[in-house]
Formats: sequence, C-alpha cells, structure tokens
Amino acid sequence: MNLTENQLVEIYELVFSEVHSFGFKVSEIKTLLFDKDYWFLERPNESWYKNVINYLQLIGYDTSLLNINPLLIEIAKQQDK
Repeated sequence: MNLTENQLVEIYELVFSEVHSFGFKVSEIKTLLFDKDYWFLERPNESWYKNVINYLQLIGYDTSLLNINPLLIEIAKQQDK
C-alpha cells in the first residue's frame, strides 16, 4: 500500500506545526519516513512518533516498510516516557 499525498500531509501535520506548502509537506514527510539519514530541520511536535505509528496502523499501513532514522525514534521514545 502506497501512502497518498493527502495521507502524507496528514502525517506531516502530526509531526510538525510549521506552515508550508502542500508539496513541501509531501516531500519532507516522505524523507522522514523513508530515509534513515534524515534529521529534523524543525522542532517536531510532542509524541510525534507515537502519533505517526498510531495513524499508520489506523489506515492499515505496514509500518515495517518505514525506514525512519533510528536515532530519531530513540529520542522520541525517551521523550514520551
């Protein structure tokens, strides 16, 4: 299952609160989700990782296809404690 551009924008809005164009949001969130070397350029929202995983599970997306930077995941999990 591929994520639609609208779904990618919804995910972007779970992660970031900054205002950007539709195209920027799609590109940025694709990079976050599928590039293990990605690092935030902007401060993410609290609980961003948990919210993204919950959303993806809700829409039936296979989260094993993600390739998020493991350091970002670890930081997010530590912050959610």
